Amino acid sequence: MMFFEQIISGLIIGSIYSLLGLGFTMIFACTKRINFAHGDLMALGGFIGLVFIQIFPSYLFLSFIFGPLSIGIIAVIIERVFLRRLQEVQPLKIVIATIGLSVAMKIVMQIIWGPDPIAYPNLVSEKPFFLLGVSIIPQNFLIFLISISLMIILQCFFIYTKTGRALRALSQDRYAARLMGIKMGQSISIIYFISGALAGIAGMLIAPIFFVSSSMGTFLGLKSFIAAVIGGLGSIPGTIMGGLFLGVVENLSSGFISSNYKSGISLLFLVLILLFSPKGLLSIFQKGSLLKGKKSKK
Repeated sequence: MMFFEQIISGLIIGSIYSLLGLGFTMIFACTKRINFAHGDLMALGGFIGLVFIQIFPSYLFLSFIFGPLSIGIIAVIIERVFLRRLQEVQPLKIVIATIGLSVAMKIVMQIIWGPDPIAYPNLVSEKPFFLLGVSIIPQNFLIFLISISLMIILQCFFIYTKTGRALRALSQDRYAARLMGIKMGQSISIIYFISGALAGIAGMLIAPIFFVSSSMGTFLGLKSFIAAVIGGLGSIPGTIMGGLFLGVVENLSSGFISSNYKSGISLLFLVLILLFSPKGLLSIFQKGSLLKGKKSKK
């Protein structure tokens, strides 16, 4: 029974890794750059979501609409004002710049909301229920349900919509996409908006469990980036699989070995993946990135 409890708990935290990791994956697929300030958007989403919850205490669904939308808009502003100017510079400079942006965002959040973690109101009932003999907290079930639903919707968006197909074309070959009439700047802004909105939702979902603080995005952002790399950076299905896999591995190692080693075990799996399958877990079963789509046969 304990084994199944660890699996379920791992899938729940893994779904947050996947949701946040999708931002890293989409940005990398379309820009070939890593935004290390992405995790801080999750923390900002938790704070702004709390503001909207206080404004609409009886209508939580409005908070889950306006909060993530606000983070999506902030992500677009950051990309247009700050990151777009650095698009053509060396990748190392981009990394340094986004780390500096991460520090600046933490300082701003500490100035506005203070350095101490803030308790978040429970979004659903605290009374646990049983599924297959395993006790599940409704908040955890809500996290998993919303995260998986958003991942499915996002995958359908990239496969079946005109905008999604344009973004996939951009991820394959940005210059060919430009020749085909796809507006690169607008497409990148859409990617940052979607990534920011997903980060905002992740922040609002996880805050009732971990509280919300200016530093929460650092730890979870790093784990989400590791999940994206393990699954295959640039692949949406790979990132989803990597996040769920990492969450389960961490929970099992915490439950059966020691919680002191779970971060080390995560990094060990990252090293092993980079050594034996640099393109991620998904490349073991299937070639190519599904964000980019399968190449048509002639």
